[in-house]
Amino acid sequence: MPEKQKAVLLVNVGTPDKADTASVRRYLSQFLNDKRIMDIPWLFRKILVNLVIVPFRAPRSARLYQRLWTPEGSPLLTNTQKFATALRRQLDGPYHVY
Repeated sequence: MPEKQKAVLLVNVGTPDKADTASVRRYLSQFLNDKRIMDIPWLFRKILVNLVIVPFRAPRSARLYQRLWTPEGSPLLTNTQKFATALRRQLDGPYHVY
């Protein structure tokens, strides 16, 4: 019988592609329009996210992301990737890290 494969799944809430307002706007819109994130009726969620939250938060959040951003990119993404690489090295056995 073949050996069962094992996996470790690393999950985070995502990150903008870049630390500019357009990328942060796109990220916030995708993230906050997910019904699993904001459990309110569709129409109210669309109005709140697209007409209130994103227009006001994206520019401010972009400035904060710019302070955190590194030459490698988003710290959340790059640190998660580094952690996954280190975890692959440390695990003993038939593990996959995603």
